[in-house]
Order: sequence, then C-alpha cells, then structure tokens
Amino acid sequence: MVDDLVGLFDALFPNNRREVVVVGHSMGGAIAAHAVSSKRIQNVRGLVLIDIVEGSAMDSLPSIPMFINARPQTFESVESAIRWHIESNSIQNHESARLSVPSLLVPINDGKRMTWRTQLLPTEKYWKEWYSGLSKTFVSAPTAKLLVLAGTDRLDKELLIAQMQGKFQLEVLPLAGHTVQEDLPDR
Repeated sequence: MVDDLVGLFDALFPNNRREVVVVGHSMGGAIAAHAVSSKRIQNVRGLVLIDIVEGSAMDSLPSIPMFINARPQTFESVESAIRWHIESNSIQNHESARLSVPSLLVPINDGKRMTWRTQLLPTEKYWKEWYSGLSKTFVSAPTAKLLVLAGTDRLDKELLIAQMQGKFQLEVLPLAGHTVQEDLPDR
C-alpha cells in the first residue's frame, strides 16, 4: 500500500517541487509513516499521524476483524450510513459525518443500497507488518512530526521517551474518539 500511496502522489504531483505534509489516520497513518520514512515522496516538510500508535495497534489486532464484521455491510441510503456513524459513536460530530461518510460508500449493483468503498478485511495479512516497528519508523522519519491522539494512554514506551526528548510534537484531544479529525475538526 506504500507503493499505492507513492504512485498516487506521483500521479497527482509529477516532478513535485512543492513542500508537502503527509497526514494519515489509523491504518492510513501507518502507511503514511512508512512512505515518508522510505523517502520516496519528495519535499516532505512534515508527517502527521492521527490516533495511531504501535502498541495500541498491535494490541487491538485480534479484535479489529470482529469490529469490522460487526459493522453493517450495507445501508439503505447515505443518510442511514450517517445515522449509523453517529449512533455507534464512530463519529461524534454530525456535520463531519454528513461531509465525510458519503465518500466512504459506493452503490451496490441493485442501485438501491450502499456498501463500504474500501474493504478492510482483505488487507488483514498486512496489518502486523504495517504496525510492527511503527513507533520507530515514525520517530526516525526525516521530517518534522506531529502525533495527534485522543488520549495519552495510547502512547507506548518508545513514543513516550521520544516525545520527552522532543523528537516530535504531541497533541492530545481527550474529548475526541478514534476519528479525531472528524470529532473535533476545528482543533
């Protein structure tokens, strides 16, 4: 998936000369960290990871498939998907849900229902690889770094030490859930 991210970046910004900040949330944060650390994206001025920490991610690996399987597989409408996100507390901010949820869905062939655009379970075989060593990958990335978390309990030992040494900036937003950028978009 790092190859996919680098390929997409190169397609959107061929021969990039602009300074860029690469941002990734959750699984996407792991991919972003690996892409930036590989130095395959040019002119990276910053790396932002949102609510992704190696220790928590590795601990949660056994339960992620259960979480994914517990989600509805289809929705009768975009509105019903938005309602599910709010009621399940997947996203706490109604306006954010209204803006972001539609892009998570695609129509099913019957033309009436919607399903998830990205099927996460087929990527399960890569999860351990993405998360293993993530803290070190993030800390050693050759750029400015910001880690945004919903709680300090998510910091693992390596990140705690690196943060104390000033190797990255930490922003904790305890009123947010896992979708920090959705729950508190103004922060």
